[in-house]
Amino acid sequence: MSTPSSFPTPPLPPAIAEVSEILDPVLTPIGFAPAQGGASEREGQVIFCRGEVDGISTDGACIDLVIDLGARPVWQITDVRYWGFPSDTWHLDFDANGTLAEQLVTLTRTLPVILAETPPR
Repeated sequence: MSTPSSFPTPPLPPAIAEVSEILDPVLTPIGFAPAQGGASEREGQVIFCRGEVDGISTDGACIDLVIDLGARPVWQITDVRYWGFPSDTWHLDFDANGTLAEQLVTLTRTLPVILAETPPR
């Protein structure tokens, strides 16, 4: 009996790589693992795992920064959340109306400040 072979996965949209390339250098120095991303045809997600932060987590697991993206019709960030903290700190502010490039420029400035607070406000 043969084992099933893995199926090739389609290439990720360039927006996923762009988020990783821009935010990895900002987030890895403050304790996040490099980005992991995935996408369907119209939606994507990039996750930066921070591990446990001062023993604070709602589920006893690691704390993740999750960047949701959508093609509307061009790719842009649709949500930014710090997953694992109490729900009032999940969703972080970002420019929902900007282009992806504008959103990423803003996040490179704001995320280090916001994420320095544990948990963020």
